[in-house]
Amino acid sequence: MEEREISFATLPFGPQHPASSHFHALVKVEGEGVLELEPHPGYLHRGFEKLMEYRTHPQNCVLVDRICVLDPFANELGYVNAVEKLGNLEVPERGRYIRLIMTEFGRIQSHITWIGIMGMALGFDSICRIAWGDREKIIRLNEMATGGRLYPCYFCLGGTRRDISPEFVKLAFETLNYLEEQLDFYDRVFFNNESFITRTKGVGKLTAKEAIELGATGPNLRACGIDYDVRKDEPYEVYPKVNFRAITRVEGDAYARSLCRRDEIAESISIVRQLLRDLPEGPFNTEVNPLYAAPKGECYFCVEAARGELCFHMVSDGSPFPYRVKVRGPSFSHSLVEFPRLAKGAMIADIPVIYWSLDPCPADMDR
Repeated sequence: MEEREISFATLPFGPQHPASSHFHALVKVEGEGVLELEPHPGYLHRGFEKLMEYRTHPQNCVLVDRICVLDPFANELGYVNAVEKLGNLEVPERGRYIRLIMTEFGRIQSHITWIGIMGMALGFDSICRIAWGDREKIIRLNEMATGGRLYPCYFCLGGTRRDISPEFVKLAFETLNYLEEQLDFYDRVFFNNESFITRTKGVGKLTAKEAIELGATGPNLRACGIDYDVRKDEPYEVYPKVNFRAITRVEGDAYARSLCRRDEIAESISIVRQLLRDLPEGPFNTEVNPLYAAPKGECYFCVEAARGELCFHMVSDGSPFPYRVKVRGPSFSHSLVEFPRLAKGAMIADIPVIYWSLDPCPADMDR
């Protein structure tokens, strides 16, 4: 029997494609099936790690926001903790509580933004607009606490730049109540929608073994049944004082990854409520010299960002400028390793679904 000659075409996915968000890949297809996907990053490369070598340790607190605009507080938290660990800097208890309040609000904002983007990728245009409207409520809190909206530049060495006011606490509780009610709406209209379930269930399935081998972290790892969360397994700040659970599922597909993020919103709402209720009085920061020079040495510090494990490897030569900073962002493996593996054998129409079910941030991946 003669072997059939395979004819294939190569299609571009991004960087202008509305479902690629500045990420480019070449997709080799035969008919509607995907034979291979080859990622081509570099469209958002801004050289943050090199730029950090030419700025003082306090100045870099502002720069790290830009690594992922969708989750800036996590980047700030990882960086300041790395410097503080290197220099044994003390942070007041109130400052640590405020940091986690804002970081968990950032996690909620990131996941709500993802709901909008995933909705857009699936044709749920109304969900996209509603979710981004809800996101604005958290951005309003960012503005009230930090003076900034998308780039808060709020955490500093030794604590936070500002304290939070009673008005902020009141609005924070109101926002949490609203978002909790909205989750029921998202369930009815989006997560329990037959079209959403059909488009995501069984699509882009990743086994627990594959997830570990490919370097998956965060919701993408926990959706495969791996119960690992940096906040619990390597706790930092005041997470040991908070009662919460790591959200896991076992299916490992786009549907499981989606529901993990949905449930993490509910869990973060509970975390923020606990932090606000237990918020101690006292100072919110310790004054640190603007030309602070971390002692010579190196350290490695990880936080649980919205997309997964975010780590900072910092080397200091004793000067006010870091000698080297290496960022291990969660989106690197999501975009460049997991995505090509899951795309192989999928249908063309599933490519945006798989891509956004991984929730990558191209700016974090490129840096």
